[in-house]
Amino acid sequence: MAARVLTSAEFGLFAYSAAFAVLLVIFAEGGWGEFVMKTHNDAERLDQIATVSILSGMLSMTVGLCGATIIGLYFGQIWEAVLVALFSVWLLPASLVVVYEGIMVAAGRLRAHATVRILADACGLAVTVAGLLAGWSVLALVAGRLAMQLTMLTACMTMVRWLPKPRLTRALLWELLDFSRHIVSNRLIVFVRSYSGTLIVGSFLGLADAGYYRAAERIVAAFSEMIGEPLRLLAWVILRRVSNLPPGDRDVSREIGTAATGFMVSAMAVSLPVYIGLALMSGSVVHIVLGEAWAPAAILITLLSVKQILLIPGYLTEPLLSLAGTIRKMPAAVLLNSLVSLAFVLALTPFGMLAAAAGQCAAAMFSFIISMRLQSRYGAVDWSGVLRRCLHPVLGVSAMVTTVALIGQVAESSAASGLAVNMLQAIAGGAVYVVTLAALQKINGGSPPIFAFAQRTGST
Repeated sequence: MAARVLTSAEFGLFAYSAAFAVLLVIFAEGGWGEFVMKTHNDAERLDQIATVSILSGMLSMTVGLCGATIIGLYFGQIWEAVLVALFSVWLLPASLVVVYEGIMVAAGRLRAHATVRILADACGLAVTVAGLLAGWSVLALVAGRLAMQLTMLTACMTMVRWLPKPRLTRALLWELLDFSRHIVSNRLIVFVRSYSGTLIVGSFLGLADAGYYRAAERIVAAFSEMIGEPLRLLAWVILRRVSNLPPGDRDVSREIGTAATGFMVSAMAVSLPVYIGLALMSGSVVHIVLGEAWAPAAILITLLSVKQILLIPGYLTEPLLSLAGTIRKMPAAVLLNSLVSLAFVLALTPFGMLAAAAGQCAAAMFSFIISMRLQSRYGAVDWSGVLRRCLHPVLGVSAMVTTVALIGQVAESSAASGLAVNMLQAIAGGAVYVVTLAALQKINGGSPPIFAFAQRTGST
């Protein structure tokens, strides 16, 4: 919607400004929700965690508002100052929301959590669209984010039925900060890797190209959030369930690794057809969603979809290493990933947007290898087994690609085109993938990966 109303330069301005706001969000959220999911929860501990989250949110918001004041008074950029000020107000509710999300996920209330997310996103979308139609320009996008965050906080409070009381002990503060520094370090590094493309493209090639690049990233991100956020939450719930089983004579680390191995196969089986399908249909997606003016973003979507496939293992790393007690191993590895990604983007961006996206794919391959090493060495994941068991999803995807290509050729020869053909390709390709995967697993004597894993873990 924003792409159809705004110019690519306006969209690039928003993306450029939002990147700096996200940096402050990392400090505001601080890993408080993950700490709630990792530890045992009682009222006193939750009050203290919430107290720290509110303090961090207030500090981040103050930093942002001071920055907005400087931009407005010293540099005279009033429009940009208002944008930064609105982003800053978003930081306080964001810091507290993650605590409530942690409580809901730790309790296994994923259905309630999903309901809250859907409600909040719907409210944010409504405010954004209304603002764009009213002529608020990029401010509509910030207002939508703020509305989404406030709705989520209110809904979470209603669902959980708990209000934090201000209290804090030195012992828990140090325990919380020690855990937080690993999470924040990891996310800072991921931030550099995720937003370096937009920031560097905007700096080298201008805000218009940054707009094309960020639009492509957002389309891919829409699919990655649809897949990645459930995967991340399910990983926490399932691995936490395994780690909390009665000790007995069992090897907890080995059992967590076994569960993570099955989860990784299921994650790849679900993710592969989505990203490959998006890469195949990128031109149609851009035409339908953004419009013809954004055609340069199509090839970027194809490359960034391939990149996202290689980043799928990363959703498992944080919960796996946290519950295995080896989270301290993560920041150094992610720092290396980010430095490699930054080097590729810096080296290739001067050659154009396409080169920058290709550099992201190369960096993602390096990240894939590092994730495999971390998970196998410190999380007991059997990656040789994962790769072997992913053969069936790969064959299913091959059948899906063939189906989509054949329908495209038939449609072209019959002069048929448009949304109907695209829908037929998506439905037929998805159906062929599921049938092929089920048939291969039946021949092999088992259920498709996602169903087999659900049966073993009791997850839904």
